[in-house]
Amino acid sequence: MNIKGVVQRGPNTYRFTVSSGFDGNGKNVRHTMTYKVPEGTPPTKAEKLVMAAYIAFANKCKNSQDHKEHMRFKELVEIYLKQYAAYKLKPVTAYNYRRDLEVHMLPVFANKKIKDISTQALTDFFLGLDKAPETTRKLRTVMSSVFTFGVNQKYIKENPCVGALCKEDTVNNKKVKYLNKQQCQKLMELTSEYSTFNTIIQFLLFTGLRIGECLALRWWNVDFENNTITIENTLCFADDKWFLAAPKTETSLRVLKLGTYTKELLLRHKREQDKLKAIVGDNWTHPDIVFTSVIGNYYDRSYVNKELKKILANNDLPIISVHGLRHSNASLMINNGIDVKAVSEHLGHCNIAVTGDIYSHIFEEYKARIAKCLEDDLIS
Repeated sequence: MNIKGVVQRGPNTYRFTVSSGFDGNGKNVRHTMTYKVPEGTPPTKAEKLVMAAYIAFANKCKNSQDHKEHMRFKELVEIYLKQYAAYKLKPVTAYNYRRDLEVHMLPVFANKKIKDISTQALTDFFLGLDKAPETTRKLRTVMSSVFTFGVNQKYIKENPCVGALCKEDTVNNKKVKYLNKQQCQKLMELTSEYSTFNTIIQFLLFTGLRIGECLALRWWNVDFENNTITIENTLCFADDKWFLAAPKTETSLRVLKLGTYTKELLLRHKREQDKLKAIVGDNWTHPDIVFTSVIGNYYDRSYVNKELKKILANNDLPIISVHGLRHSNASLMINNGIDVKAVSEHLGHCNIAVTGDIYSHIFEEYKARIAKCLEDDLIS
């Protein structure tokens, strides 16, 4: 039988091969099928059956030509990272996505065909992870981004992440961790002696900056005459190097006022830093950065986290991450009667709904105190 794509493998067995084009790496995608003619079928009829079966198989492949569903997940990831992540995501986001895929998803799904990765399989995967709910949600976001790319490129018909379940936070876990007024005052006492680290801790308490925004500040962002700081970068780490990048959102670009204490905090730090610069000279790595190591390198954010937790633990204070200082700043503003819009703009949130959601319980506690205050004032 002389039909292209049909090879006889036995007396009654035939192998069909149909090409459906090329994948994103230029590799020819072939589909195969084995067809067996019923025993005792006359040769003439057998040839017609083979021809009909091959045409039906070829049409099926042609109808699904736009969907490369037989592609392995690892192939989709490779194309996604090269064609989408490298151009559409921020470098640090692309780095984190690649790391999450390599560590968590590829060991499980690498060799599975994308058509065989079901919503239920992903639900089982996410619920089975020994990770915090927030982490599993982030991993689902990464996975969904890959499959959305696959749908848009017509490699697959649907995104199986849609509908996939993750662990849910308990009410207690959803509450942000922060220090109250008295605890912040205690931390201020513990960090009153000058050091770059102590200055960073107090500066974060007073400004509510993200740690990346703080460590990306350059001296030209500080206007001592008008008492302002301009937030225009964040310090990121990806591909084994530190670099300055655009901040988290457009609303993260903002100008904050400096209070008298915070201004003096920075001026004292500048005087001490200038002394070190004079010693190190031209070997000072980043002369414009506000917070650096003793030789002018970018300051290690993980060190800030580690040392902060150590101080808190040694002084019977609640253990929070460095991001908890941002929450502490927000809590102080709310408890001082600052409205949600002003708090949102100060923190650089994309909208007030984000602020209201993150600090909902703090706002509720504040409203309860207002109600009690009014009752006490009118009834007593």
